[in-house]
Amino acid sequence: MLRLIFFLPFFVPLTIVLAVLTLIVSLFDATGNASHRINQFWGKVVCRLAGVTVHVDRGSFDPSGCYILMVNHQSWFDIPVLFAALKGHQFRFVAKESLFRIPLFGQAMACTGYIGIDRENPRRGMKSIQEAIAKSAHASILIFPEGTRHEQLGEFKIGGIILAIKSERPIIPVLIAGTAGVLPKNSLRITPGPVAVKIFPGVRIKDAYTLKEREKLKVDTWNLMHEHSKETQTWLDKMRP
Repeated sequence: MLRLIFFLPFFVPLTIVLAVLTLIVSLFDATGNASHRINQFWGKVVCRLAGVTVHVDRGSFDPSGCYILMVNHQSWFDIPVLFAALKGHQFRFVAKESLFRIPLFGQAMACTGYIGIDRENPRRGMKSIQEAIAKSAHASILIFPEGTRHEQLGEFKIGGIILAIKSERPIIPVLIAGTAGVLPKNSLRITPGPVAVKIFPGVRIKDAYTLKEREKLKVDTWNLMHEHSKETQTWLDKMRP
């Protein structure tokens, strides 16, 4: 409770000020790159305010490339953690369309080039996938393939798999452990502690999977990320006293 009392008075004004700054910067930067760097700064500061230490293992990850970043989704706190962990890499979030209707926050997301998808309308969802590929030619696309938060890896939605096949970009598995403890689902309680983020070698898509093989790719990717999630959790457990 003390952490929450300390966190909220700083978090809310910080988010508002940086959202306004993002909107201003976007007027002079059509690429969204500068706005994205502001968001990465926001993520780093939010993690510090919450008392969260982000441990990152990038492996052989090349931050200059453009990928489909597939990330497990444990908590709303995944967002600032990913901004902090992927510092120096240009990526654009795929998020549910309703988030873009939040005043100021939603406009800042749109100006940065983050991508909204209507999960209730498959036809519009497919159109959003095409737009995502076109809008992010110079940046990676980050998607939570489960679609919502799960403490353990949940079933994948097909949209992110189709996006990967159509874009022909490698899938880079990114696994998070510890955010469910920092900010549990349906809770506002912030608990300081370590969080682990591991980036694993990519999965080649071009000439390896066709659109007809999307279900196979979904299963292959889930199995791979399931194994990586156990490895990431073990790494986090070793950091704890």
